[in-house]
Amino acid sequence: MSGLRIDTDVEMTTRDGVVLRADVYRVDDDRPRPALLHRTPYDKTSPTLVSALVADPVALARAGYAVVVQDVRGRFASDGVLDFGEQEHDDGYDAVEWAAAQPWCDGQVGVYGSSYHAITAYAALAAAPPHLRAALVMIGAADLSTTVRPGGLLELGFLTGYSLGQCVGQVVRSDRTGEEKASLLQRIGAAAADLRGTVAHTPVAGIDVLADPDLAPWWAAWVRDESGGYVTRSAARDAPVTDVPVLSVVGTRDFMQPSMLTAFGRRDAGERHRLVVGPWAHNGTYTGNVGARTWAAAPGGVGAWQSVVQGWFDRWLRPDADPVAAPLARRLLDGPPVAWFATGPGASGAWAGGESWPPADARPVDWHLDDGGALSRDPGAGESTYVHDAATPVPTVGGAFTCAPLGPDGVQDQAARQARDDVVVWTSPRLDDDLEVVGEPVLTLRVASTGEDTDVVVVVSDVEPDGYVANVSEGALRLRTREGGTEDWLVPGRTYEVRVPLLHTAHRFAAGHRLRVDVAGSSFPRFSRNLGTREVPELGRIEDAVVTVQTVSHTGSWLTLPVRG
Repeated sequence: MSGLRIDTDVEMTTRDGVVLRADVYRVDDDRPRPALLHRTPYDKTSPTLVSALVADPVALARAGYAVVVQDVRGRFASDGVLDFGEQEHDDGYDAVEWAAAQPWCDGQVGVYGSSYHAITAYAALAAAPPHLRAALVMIGAADLSTTVRPGGLLELGFLTGYSLGQCVGQVVRSDRTGEEKASLLQRIGAAAADLRGTVAHTPVAGIDVLADPDLAPWWAAWVRDESGGYVTRSAARDAPVTDVPVLSVVGTRDFMQPSMLTAFGRRDAGERHRLVVGPWAHNGTYTGNVGARTWAAAPGGVGAWQSVVQGWFDRWLRPDADPVAAPLARRLLDGPPVAWFATGPGASGAWAGGESWPPADARPVDWHLDDGGALSRDPGAGESTYVHDAATPVPTVGGAFTCAPLGPDGVQDQAARQARDDVVVWTSPRLDDDLEVVGEPVLTLRVASTGEDTDVVVVVSDVEPDGYVANVSEGALRLRTREGGTEDWLVPGRTYEVRVPLLHTAHRFAAGHRLRVDVAGSSFPRFSRNLGTREVPELGRIEDAVVTVQTVSHTGSWLTLPVRG
C-alpha cells in the first residue's frame, strides 16, 4: 500500500452556493475507495475532537477508506451562517453526493459520528441521498427538540455550558471590531468561569452573550419555543424509513438517549439495523467512566470504538476485507442484532443480546407507592407531600447530567439528596431474588399541586447493603405538557394522573438489595426551575416564583419496571 495523504481545505459547494471545506484522508494512489463522511462543528483540524472520540481518520484511511472530515456550515473553515441542526439535512445530502462523485471514491459513502456529529449523520439519513450506503450513530439526537426539553424541562446546565463554548467561534468569525471581539470573549470567559452563577441567572433567556441573537441565534429558539418548532425535520419522527444499514450506540445514562431509541424503533432490528445499549453517560462513551463506576467490559473511547466503526463499515462497504478481530467488535457486530450491557452491584455486569429492544421476554411488573415510604407489590394507601421552592432547588447528583464544571455525571450516591425534606422516597424490602430490569421504567403518579404548574423529577435507584444508593434511571415531566401541548395548566388542588417515562436501562438489582424511587420538584442545575406560575420558566424571574406543595396519592401510583425472567 502507498503512503497516506491528507488534502486540506477541499471545497464543495452546496445547492445554495455556500462553500464547505473538508480535510480528506486517503491512501496516496489513484484507486477509488469507499468514503466515510464525518461532519463537525468543532474544527476539522482538532486532534481531540476529530481523532480522539470514536475513530481516528488516519487509521480508517490505512484500513482502506477515503475519510472526509468536514466543517459544517458557519463553523471554522466553512462559509455560511450556522443554523444549528437544521442545516444538516440538505448539507448532509449534498456532502454525501459530492463525496460519491470524487475520483478517489468508488461511489459508496458511509456517515458516522457521536453527539453533534451523530446529529449530522441522522440528518443525512433523513435526507436519503442515493449514494449513502451505511451509517453509525452514537449518543446523538435524532430529534433535537426532545433533547433540548426532555419532558418539557429545559436541559439547562449542559446547553448553557455548551452554548457558551460555541459562542467563542461565533465571535471569532463575526465582523465585529477587534475591541468588540475582545470584550465579548472576556464576557464569555467570565460566564464560563462562574458557570454556576450563570445558570442561576433569571430570566434564563437573558443570560449574558447567549441573549445576543447574532452570537447564539439557537438560544432564543430553545428557551422561547417550548413546542420545538425550530425542528422541521426529525429523524426520530417523520424522516423516510430507508433500508440503509444503521448501527446505533446508546447510553443508558445519556440525555440524548430517548430520540435515538425512538428512531431505532421505526425499523425492525436485524442484520442491517443493529443497536448497542451500554451503561454510559454521554461523556462515558469516550472515557469508559460512568461517574463513580467503571465497567471494564464496557469501555469507551477510540481504543474501544475504532474496531467497531471499521468493522461495521467493512461489512457494508468492503465485504471482502478481512474481519476485524477485536473482541468488542465481534461481540457487538456478530451476535444478535441488539446488544445490551446489564450492570449489577458494584462493578459487576455482563453483555447480553436479543432480537428486539426492549427484549421480548421483559414483562411489566408494578411496584406501588405506599404509606410510610414503602414500595410494595400490593396497591398502596395514604399520601405523601413535598414542597418545591425554586429558590432552594433540589441539586442534581449524577445521572444523565453532562456538564463537568457543574457536577459529576453517571453513578453517584443519592443518599444525601434523598434525605432532603423536599424529596419523597419509597423503598422496597430487601429483594429475595435478583431483579433484572431491561427497558423503559415508567412512573404513574396521581399528584395535586397548589400551583398552576410544577415539575415532577423521578429517580430510580439501587440501595446496596452497605448503604450506598446508586442511581439507575431517571425522568422528568413539566406537568402543563402532560397532554402534549404547553398550556394544560393545573387547577390548584385537583389530582391528576400523569405518566413519567424514565431513561431506558439495563440493570440487575441483586438479592439483598432494595429498590427505591424518589420524586422531587426540581433537579438543578441540570434542568431549569419551574416557577409554579403561568410564566414560561425560562422567561420569568426567580423573584416571581411561588412555593408550591405537591400531594402524591399512593392509591393509583406505581412504578412499572420491565423485568426479565
